[in-house]
Amino acid sequence: MSKKRFPINRLGKFFDEIDFGIEKEMAREYLEGDLNFVVVLFQVDRKETQVDDVYGEAKSGEIRFKTPKELRVKLALEAAENKSYSGGMNRILDYGQLVFHIFQDQLDELNCDISYGDYIGYADREDNVKYFTVTNDGKIFSDNAHTRLGYKGYYRTITCVSADSNEFLPKY
Repeated sequence: MSKKRFPINRLGKFFDEIDFGIEKEMAREYLEGDLNFVVVLFQVDRKETQVDDVYGEAKSGEIRFKTPKELRVKLALEAAENKSYSGGMNRILDYGQLVFHIFQDQLDELNCDISYGDYIGYADREDNVKYFTVTNDGKIFSDNAHTRLGYKGYYRTITCVSADSNEFLPKY
């Protein structure tokens, strides 16, 4: 059974696939060439990772990863958060959310994807790499913000939270 395809003809009088391709190419040059923010994707290998039968969860040491991939992104690291436990004196200062934008074409070219639960490494200083867990993989990107003039979606916004230092033990 073949998938039915529907041509996207909206804006055809003013904007078409050629215009879309040119604008996407210029945007990729800016993001991937000029900005050059790099994060590393540690994609969980969901076939090789052992999970328990009840909750479908894996212990941190049992998670297996595919080969890490460097991704060029537009990045925002939100302000650090100062949290307390049980409203008392036990406090922790931790990184804020990591939010980045990435072109779907780059993921396709690298033959990878970003999914909920994957890990992202970001070097915020020369001597420190901080790891984050993906909490929103941005796989629905057909909204107006992620399209060009409502024509087609072409980039995703990924949201991550700080990973516990004991949680991330990559094995690939």
